[in-house]
Amino acid sequence: MSEPTATAPDAGRTRSADAASWVHVAEMKDLARRKRAQVSVGGCPIALFLVEGEVFAMDDVCTHQERSLSKGTLLNGQVICPGHQWKFDPRTGEAEDQDGRQATYAVQVTEGGSILVDPTPATPRHNSASGAAATVTADAAPVAR
Repeated sequence: MSEPTATAPDAGRTRSADAASWVHVAEMKDLARRKRAQVSVGGCPIALFLVEGEVFAMDDVCTHQERSLSKGTLLNGQVICPGHQWKFDPRTGEAEDQDGRQATYAVQVTEGGSILVDPTPATPRHNSASGAAATVTADAAPVAR
């Protein structure tokens, strides 16, 4: 397996050259076995995924039903949420056939195998409209579908 390189989900975004902003979150040897892991950056849960030799990072909390994506399945380069089987592209955070999007984070892998994540999202999170509609309070009537 070739050494993974840095990934930036939004190639048009200007990246800071300040190495102090990157946070060490894991080692490649630990990620290589399960191909997914949950880490914490600034108290926020981030999911790491190893896809075709590259490491990607996105919000670990699903935009739809707030389930942990790192506990889901990685299949054919897609992350499948364990709650309602929504599929997300770990490269972009985009949901397949849905309107939600996970925030993504730039990743660097050092020659020694350390995985670093930029704590500033490279792409923003957009909550799913259907996830918001599924939330019912005690005073609200359920929405008919």
